[in-house]
Amino acid sequence: MTTRQEALLALVIEEYITTAEPVSSKLLEKSGFCGLKSASIRAEMSQLERWEYLLHLHTSGGRIPTDRAYRYLVDNLISWDELEPSSQERKTISAVINDSDIRKLNKNIAHTLSVLSDSIVITSVIERDDFFKFGLASLFEMPDFRELERAFKVTSFVDEFEKIFDRLERYISEDMENPRIFIGRENPVGGVKNETIILAKYNLPDGLTGSMTMIGPTRMDYEKNIGLVKYATEELNKLAQNI
Repeated sequence: MTTRQEALLALVIEEYITTAEPVSSKLLEKSGFCGLKSASIRAEMSQLERWEYLLHLHTSGGRIPTDRAYRYLVDNLISWDELEPSSQERKTISAVINDSDIRKLNKNIAHTLSVLSDSIVITSVIERDDFFKFGLASLFEMPDFRELERAFKVTSFVDEFEKIFDRLERYISEDMENPRIFIGRENPVGGVKNETIILAKYNLPDGLTGSMTMIGPTRMDYEKNIGLVKYATEELNKLAQNI
């Protein structure tokens, strides 16, 4: 993929994440992409479609990113080491990571991250059957979940999460600094094949280990959400070391 094609793919993803609407070559021409005319942009988009990074919705004339496009974004276009929440987001997260009460800590961080990310966030103590879930209502305000069947599948996944977690736990990275990401059909469990799951592990006081599961549409803001999860787990690890 050329540098220009990478930039085009990143722009299509950014536009689609923001608007949830198919992205047309005319829209990108108006944005001034590389000074190109619509026909030239359309040719590049067609090539990205042949490589299965874009999907052409003929009813609208625009294109949307595929799971493969989001995977390329996560693996090649995002600088993970540079990801960091905003100053206000860091303050909000740090404010709730200040308690040695493990249940309160897990509950507060799940609620806080669900609000900041507009995603479902589930935290648990891996050694205990103790889960906190937040964010389902806000997720259903997104246009991605207007279809009742999709909303039902996500709701069922969250409701049955305690039963599913044993299967999901094996996929949590042992890396305490970088979460693991499953996009769409990559997801190892059923019911969420149109969503993205971000899995992370972190240390807790008393030698315990916590898990964090963030669930949102594949159209999620990956830079923001990965940054939120990374920062939160880093702060939780620091707290565990200092208690």
